[in-house]
Amino acid sequence: MECEGEVEVYFMQDWKRVLLDSWSESEASVVCRQLGCGSLFSFSSSSTSSPEHRHMCVTGFNCSGSEAHLGNCSSAQAVNCSSKEQLSITCS
Repeated sequence: MECEGEVEVYFMQDWKRVLLDSWSESEASVVCRQLGCGSLFSFSSSSTSSPEHRHMCVTGFNCSGSEAHLGNCSSAQAVNCSSKEQLSITCS
């Protein structure tokens, strides 16, 4: 199954977009696995931004790449994201 789109997580009792700044192949692979979407194909910055997610995003995930769920990775934190690049991934 192929999946593609922006990555959001439920963090601190709200849905927040994930920022590209500290993202790596390890974190992206975990998301593909968690969603049951196969292997990572690519990840990049998202060109869209919707008003409901402009104020807070999540950054700082630190995964080894073997985790089953992004929630098992460490160091996530909420930050202001009004002008930062948001993450989009493609799994195949």
